[in-house]
Amino acid sequence: MTGTVSTMLPSGRAKVNIPSYDRPYSVDPPPKTRAGDKVVLVGDIIRIDRKADKLTVRTDCGGVITVGRSAITRLRKHRPSSH
Repeated sequence: MTGTVSTMLPSGRAKVNIPSYDRPYSVDPPPKTRAGDKVVLVGDIIRIDRKADKLTVRTDCGGVITVGRSAITRLRKHRPSSH
C-alpha cells in the first residue's frame, strides 16, 4: 500500500493517509520524510471480505487495518516454508 504523509509528529513518527482507510495511520517513516511524501506500507493480508471488496492487512509496523482492494498497490503470493 502507498500512503501520503499528512503530519510529522514530535515523536518522529508520521501520520499517513491511506486510500479507503478513514483515519490517519501512524508509522515510523524513512529518514528525511516530510509532509506530502509518499511512503510504502508492507504487510500480510489476513482476511478477505469479497462482498465488501475489502482486505484486512497486518502491517509490518504492527497494526491491523481494513482497506478497499484498490488500496493494495502490489500483491505477492506468500507460501509458508516447510520445515
